[in-house]
Amino acid sequence: MRIQSVRIRNFRALENVEIAFDTVTTFIGPNGTGKSTALRALEWFFNGKPGSLNDEDCAFGAVADIEVQVTFSDLTSKDREALTKYTPPRAATFTAWKIRRPDGSETMSANAKSFAAFNDIRASSAAAEKKKLYVALRAAHPELELPAASTSALIDEAMTTWESAHTEQLTNAPEGLPTNFFGFNSNGKMSGLFDFVLVTADLRASEESLDGKASIIGRILERSVDRTAADEAIATIVEESRARQQQVYTDKFQTQLVEVKTKLDEVVARYSPGRTITVKPSEVELKAPRTTFEVAVLDGNTETKVDRQGHGFQRTLLISALQVLAESGAASAEGSICLAIEEPELFQHPIQAQAFAKVLRALAEDASKRVQVTYATHSPYFVEGRHFEQVRRLVRSNAEPPSVTVHSATIADVKEKVAGALTADQVERQLSSAATGELAVALFASRALIVEGPTDLAVLYGIGDRQSIAGLESRGVAIVPANGKASIPLAHAILTKLGIPAYAVFDVDAEAAPKDRNTHSTQNRRLLAYFGQPEEDFPAESVLDDVAFFGDCLETFLATEWPEWLVACKRVEAAAGISLEKNKLAYRTATLESEGAVPSMLQEVLGRAEGREPCTK
Repeated sequence: MRIQSVRIRNFRALENVEIAFDTVTTFIGPNGTGKSTALRALEWFFNGKPGSLNDEDCAFGAVADIEVQVTFSDLTSKDREALTKYTPPRAATFTAWKIRRPDGSETMSANAKSFAAFNDIRASSAAAEKKKLYVALRAAHPELELPAASTSALIDEAMTTWESAHTEQLTNAPEGLPTNFFGFNSNGKMSGLFDFVLVTADLRASEESLDGKASIIGRILERSVDRTAADEAIATIVEESRARQQQVYTDKFQTQLVEVKTKLDEVVARYSPGRTITVKPSEVELKAPRTTFEVAVLDGNTETKVDRQGHGFQRTLLISALQVLAESGAASAEGSICLAIEEPELFQHPIQAQAFAKVLRALAEDASKRVQVTYATHSPYFVEGRHFEQVRRLVRSNAEPPSVTVHSATIADVKEKVAGALTADQVERQLSSAATGELAVALFASRALIVEGPTDLAVLYGIGDRQSIAGLESRGVAIVPANGKASIPLAHAILTKLGIPAYAVFDVDAEAAPKDRNTHSTQNRRLLAYFGQPEEDFPAESVLDDVAFFGDCLETFLATEWPEWLVACKRVEAAAGISLEKNKLAYRTATLESEGAVPSMLQEVLGRAEGREPCTK
């Protein structure tokens, strides 16, 4: 069982969003857009206790139901056996809802929603009447494509199957319909089938290291260690101790207590004939304790508590525990696990962060592990350009009240957008190469400027820094080297499909060597067609709405339009004592140190990339 999609309504910053989930799902976006809110909504759905939400958790102060809907796919035979009627054989998914009403009451149900046209059929108690209504519905609405069903059970199965595939058409079910679905905790139907573990940014490793039912260490031990034999042995010891205790009481106190009893009986008989007294040792209840474990840190020869360690080590322990939890899940009889981690990069060195991301991805992509992973992150280490389809980019509007939208892109979306510029095979090859390697940072940007390579990036960032240090970055603009102009359409399609406005600039290479001219002319035509421009072999230098291009290449342009830049570049080379042709550090230094004015075309390109309207004279 895996999470296929989640709909969240009226929960904090998320008024109404639907989010598709993958093996690895990465939430990105500026602060305040609802990344962590999405994870906390799932935490409430799976693990929230009654009363854990209040009116302040309603979106923007609204008085309304808070609702989280989760649809699961990849149902196993064990899942179907536990969920019975909620997952008929033809149903590919299962959906459950958790709702908090304005009066504070909470419900979790698999039939809190229904297709309105089915309600009368379900409410019918007579099998003949139910069949009559079902046949009539099939005849009146053939577009529903309901199967024939001759018994009440088959009719219920057909309706449940249809609803599982059309959750977007469901509405609140009438109060009279039976609801007997129980959730994920205790003896609920989902208990043991799916485990959701949230690691928040402020989670304390010392608390998660305690051996408890809700802690990460506790869950690891529950999945990895069989306490049954030990607990049974301890129970036997306790029972033997109780019997020995009674024998000690008999040996040590019986004679003395008989004497006390005899004396008391003699005196009591004077005042209340016919009654006697008993005196015996009180039984001390001995309970066999549940086996528990504790975690400590051995640093050299010194053992210390977890909370005595630094934040970095505590986070490392949490991450290690998560990995063990995920790996132990595959070896146990338990169900699937979703690991949700807020800011996984917190207190980690870059190498550690990269290693953690790789390990969790490998676990998630191994079907036998039954692990899903989701992040809310600001780090490119947990975002891979080639896995752009697993990114969910949250954007908050400036309206009042603000609304949050979720942007995502599928490979099919991107292939359709680049059709004509790239074949499907070329898209696959570029995705698996370094073509998308630089996209990770750009996915966090507000806007992007796509260039051919690192030297173009160096010059344009240098111009931005001439205007103000980190001017482009502070305005949320990222420059993305596509590693060749043939890869520009793919990078542009991915970014724009994820809702990031992107501008592109490339070299026409009109002065290329004869042996390369055919290649450049073909690429130029494809690029122009992609951006909706008339196709030409070698178009004239231009700055257009979505794209700009140099007549030959950037170096030729700079030598002609900014000769001082060429002088500065030669000066940098002389100081280094080596040739620095096509060296991005040399290009950036030369751009910063060059005298003269920055050519107007380059200023206009940066202006377009930032979304500024071009200056008109």
